[in-house]
Amino acid sequence: MNFIKLFRRSTNTTSFLPEIDGLRFFAIFTVLVYHMNTAYIKQIGLTLEEWKELVSVASFSDTGWWIIRLDVGVKVFFAISGFILALPFLKQYVSGGKQVQIKDYFIRRLTRLEPPFVISLIGFYFVHVFLLQADGIELIPHFFAGLIYGHVFIFGEGNPINPVTWSLETEAQFYIVLPLLFWILFQFKKLFLQIIFILLLIVISIMSKSYFFYQGLHHLESSIFAYFTNFASGILFAWVYLKLGDIFFKNRNFVYDLLGLLSVFLMFYFYKPQAYWLNNIILNLSILGLFFSVFKGTLTNWFYTRPFIFIIGGMCYSIYLLHFAFFHLIVKFTGSMQSGQGYWQDFMIQSIIMLPLVLVVSSIYYLLIEKPCMNKDWPSNFYKTIFSGISTLRK
Repeated sequence: MNFIKLFRRSTNTTSFLPEIDGLRFFAIFTVLVYHMNTAYIKQIGLTLEEWKELVSVASFSDTGWWIIRLDVGVKVFFAISGFILALPFLKQYVSGGKQVQIKDYFIRRLTRLEPPFVISLIGFYFVHVFLLQADGIELIPHFFAGLIYGHVFIFGEGNPINPVTWSLETEAQFYIVLPLLFWILFQFKKLFLQIIFILLLIVISIMSKSYFFYQGLHHLESSIFAYFTNFASGILFAWVYLKLGDIFFKNRNFVYDLLGLLSVFLMFYFYKPQAYWLNNIILNLSILGLFFSVFKGTLTNWFYTRPFIFIIGGMCYSIYLLHFAFFHLIVKFTGSMQSGQGYWQDFMIQSIIMLPLVLVVSSIYYLLIEKPCMNKDWPSNFYKTIFSGISTLRK
């Protein structure tokens, strides 16, 4: 059996960029470790502040300093979305390519992303009600708010059914505004006016993020206004990628490997506090540097284009939907397994057990639910199968 063919993410175009799925691996792996740590902290009865005192997070020489910043992977996800979704519009407006059909654009978002999301939301709702003994009536408003990608906006916090879906709500807002953004952008015929427009949006986003945070406007802290800078990093890289073309696939250089190392360090160093404007700017420049490194670095490109890496990256949506709940479930059984040698030795034991289990469960979900939805024709094929089955029964 060809496992690479079986698990590799399907695309509806002739182009497949393993580098992008490699970046998805970076994003999902950092988030996995971050949430595995928070699940274990909760299981052993520590608050976050108590954990910080236990392991020390004062300096980048402390392991805890890195762990507490691993949720930066979500911002890398935003940048990847910016790149992927911007390319067709940039090809249309910049290169005179095929016009993006807005109806098809939105239908594709729905048919590709909705089934895995809705099925997971329904599944976790019943888990809360029947296994965790939660009040099903109280959860119904949260369920429907999540279903319309509006939970944070409505309730000002993550969805208790699956807290990590806050970022999917931000992504959904980006999907909606992107066509309008590009239409407005290319009403300006001169390049310097287009650049000014993008920079203006970035400045507004940076200011909005700081304002929402310091004013305690939790309903807006996760909105596209606050996180547009992350998406803009991907849009800018897509613009450069389209303009420079083939140079991204030849003449790789170790200099870009060094750029990648520096970018990752700066990304972590300036990640928090996120609301500080300078941190926001350097974080997103560092994300751009990582993108360049993955495409142009000798060692970096080699690593991120390994099949094992880009296959896991390609399954990131399924992994993201399931990992949080499964970590909190598994750790109830594994949390008592301790070495007695200290926190990090115990955390390594949890990692060896929990990471493979979550990857196995997510792989099954990916193959059964998500990957079939990557075929843009699946709705029509599904209807044909259903009607064919009905016709057969009637006969």
